[in-house]
Amino acid sequence: MADPPLYAALLLIQLNFAIGAVVAALALPKTEPLTFALIREVCAACLLTAYAVQQGAPVAPPRGSRALMARLGACACATQVLAIVGLKLSADPTAFALWQPAQPVAVAGVSIMLRWDRPDAGRVAGVVLAAVGCYVATTAGTGGAGLAAHGCFAAAAAAGAAYQLVSKPATRRHAPVAVAAWAYSYAAVGTALSAAALWAGGVSLCAECSSFYSVPLEAWPALAWWVIFSTCVNYALMMWCVKRSSPTLVSAASALQPPLAAVCALIAIAVTGGAAACGTGDGRCVASPTVRDGVAACLIVCGVLAVAQSETSATTASPPAEDVRVPVEGGA
Repeated sequence: MADPPLYAALLLIQLNFAIGAVVAALALPKTEPLTFALIREVCAACLLTAYAVQQGAPVAPPRGSRALMARLGACACATQVLAIVGLKLSADPTAFALWQPAQPVAVAGVSIMLRWDRPDAGRVAGVVLAAVGCYVATTAGTGGAGLAAHGCFAAAAAAGAAYQLVSKPATRRHAPVAVAAWAYSYAAVGTALSAAALWAGGVSLCAECSSFYSVPLEAWPALAWWVIFSTCVNYALMMWCVKRSSPTLVSAASALQPPLAAVCALIAIAVTGGAAACGTGDGRCVASPTVRDGVAACLIVCGVLAVAQSETSATTASPPAEDVRVPVEGGA
């Protein structure tokens, strides 16, 4: 590998997401998903902002970058809220992870059209293999995911692809950690508005919950993982990886989530002596991965390896001039 720190960071990002999907599936049965998402994003925004300020970044983005950061925050908000709602509906971290390979397909196509990435046979073959693997698993139907959950996962993957694309010009203007902090500040506002609208309308996504605001004790460890690792660590690393490589490579690494999520789900079931498997407990469960999930995961890993190999010889072209212009601090 041409850049071991880059690939190690990409693997760590996907492992953090896979573990987060499993712990969220166990924590969400008695937790309002938007409340979970809101607490997660507010805490993450505060932590990321504190670190960015300590590194010398301003608390708020410059005026010339605020619209860009708002778009990035909207993508982050949609990605996280839809993922959590889908996990609430399905308790199936493998189904969630299997939708992530949709990201490199969208990112590669748009990046090539915008001339940010150069078309490459290995890259195209890699994203096709990843997409086929995702299709194989999804058409089989995984443990607990129904149509509504798959819709949430697909929309979350699309929002994640948009996040990768928007983040490239953002990291050309500002430090990666500052971009992550500002994006999550906007995302927290978006989630708060969504949650407030549901609360005001009396709409609940959790029939088992005693109130909109209650977070049971067993959900707090999962919430802590999502705040610290699935958000702060991952999105700061993601911005660093996008700046160091390309949106296509960063999004292609998300195809590692299916095998990692499947392994994490099996470990959770084994550690609890089978009590964590769906159908054996009181609703706090993880859906077991299937054989077809394993076949799909093999295809997906082959796709990631093809994209990673192509990255060693590919070059990234510059975005349009208006996207890379560095705004004057405090300017209009």
